[in-house]
Amino acid sequence: MRTAEASRDLLQRLEDSRETFTPAERTIANFILSSPDTIAFETATSIAAKLEVAPITVGRFCRKMGYRHFNDLKTGLKVTMSRVPWLVGDQLTEFVGSRGEEARSKRSLELELAGIIEVYGLADTKAWKDIVALLASAKNVHVVGFQTERGLAATLGHLLQYAREGVSVVDASAGNYHEIFAASPEGRCLVIVDIRRYSQQSRELAEMADREGIAVVMITDKFCEWIHMSTRHVIAVPTEVELFWSSQVALSCAVNLLVNDVIGALGAPVEQRLERMSQLYQTYSGHVGAPKERRAKRGPRAG
Repeated sequence: MRTAEASRDLLQRLEDSRETFTPAERTIANFILSSPDTIAFETATSIAAKLEVAPITVGRFCRKMGYRHFNDLKTGLKVTMSRVPWLVGDQLTEFVGSRGEEARSKRSLELELAGIIEVYGLADTKAWKDIVALLASAKNVHVVGFQTERGLAATLGHLLQYAREGVSVVDASAGNYHEIFAASPEGRCLVIVDIRRYSQQSRELAEMADREGIAVVMITDKFCEWIHMSTRHVIAVPTEVELFWSSQVALSCAVNLLVNDVIGALGAPVEQRLERMSQLYQTYSGHVGAPKERRAKRGPRAG
């Protein structure tokens, strides 16, 4: 069995060699680098299917990195990645039966729990903290999402709007993205939320923002290899489950933790802003069970 040092060396070698790999090798390396805690659930066949490469390509890649086969590589990683996701399957064996829809439900639950735990692990990394600092300090933060992820992007944007000024949820209806590119790029940050099949708009926006000098943050799945050409600020979370749609559970967890950490980075002024936002909402809309202030503010009705 390889030592923990050897396993860490494998991850570092994958990171250092990313640009020298072939496109297929780079895709496999990116998946392993972004999925160390959930790799226990994968096989060479499952990875090949997800990444749309041949199983033999996965095997050759493992041998290139000094392992006999994928299971050998996975065992090496397990020495280092001793977190809960490796144990989730054992903890939930009594949840449901072992066949049909029940088995798929159990498997999906395992994967979603593992994904949540992985996101909490990401929140302790320097890469995550760099993104938090960026979202807290940028003069303007623009959040955009497409397809089924546009709702999650809107949630992130609206939550950040409560915490700080200068946040917008990008409206693509004008077709020119003037909110992002019309003004000076200084102090701007673009946050993109997208998973495969990725919108062509996501890639084009990331590339253009990078060219314009606008910081880019990408919240995505494990398969988005192209984003690394435009930014190092990437939060890649597991989304694959045995359900009809890819799961947004880990994505939602990442959004919640990001907002929480941004609020922590902003400090005391957030409390004052939240209080003011609450007062404004109570004045113009109101909350269930709370007395409304609108009538007192606007005066009695005429007639």
